[in-house]
Amino acid sequence: MKYPDISIVICNYNYGNYITRAIRSCLSQRNVNFEVIVVDDCSTDDSIDKILAFGNDVRLIRNKKNMGVAESSNIGLNAAKGRFVIRVDSDDFVNKDMCYFLITYLESNMDAFCVSCDYWLVDDNENKIERKYAKIDNVSCGILYRKDQLINLGGYNTKMRHREEEELRKRLGTEYKVHNLEIPFYRYRMHQNNKTKTNEYKKVVSAEASQLL
Repeated sequence: MKYPDISIVICNYNYGNYITRAIRSCLSQRNVNFEVIVVDDCSTDDSIDKILAFGNDVRLIRNKKNMGVAESSNIGLNAAKGRFVIRVDSDDFVNKDMCYFLITYLESNMDAFCVSCDYWLVDDNENKIERKYAKIDNVSCGILYRKDQLINLGGYNTKMRHREEEELRKRLGTEYKVHNLEIPFYRYRMHQNNKTKTNEYKKVVSAEASQLL
């Protein structure tokens, strides 16, 4: 059995309004051998029905209790069959050539632990708002990792509910060599239900700040 080269991991919690678009964009990847894994973190909306509609094209993992994005990401990471792994948020979507360009880069630059791409902020109707450069304003998704290296380095800190990528970069220091392609393959959706706008997110982020000092 031939394993995929890339595992695309989508962590989802109550984003039934957006999960279909996210999955479709991941399944549209071309010129690469990949799989799509969705880790659902105990959604209470119609997310599961939306995910199951894709049948065998998607591997669904359902958490038995709400674990948070860091733990859910680790669950997807450890279930991944690919040599490389990349995360896509369930309310975002990606360009169909993203994985091809990122894996080509990593296979040509063996010193790179991972490679990120730039992104566009888009509105709820998918209109472009602003071009973002990942070297300056990095996000946790749209980064292709060498899976075994990420696992060996401990993956994400499960104590972090939201700032898991920031903590990872700080913890790994010079070992964490982020390369970047200045091509905006990723689409970061801005909408009223973004987790970054909730009071719960703001409280947790404030509490986690001390762990990043």
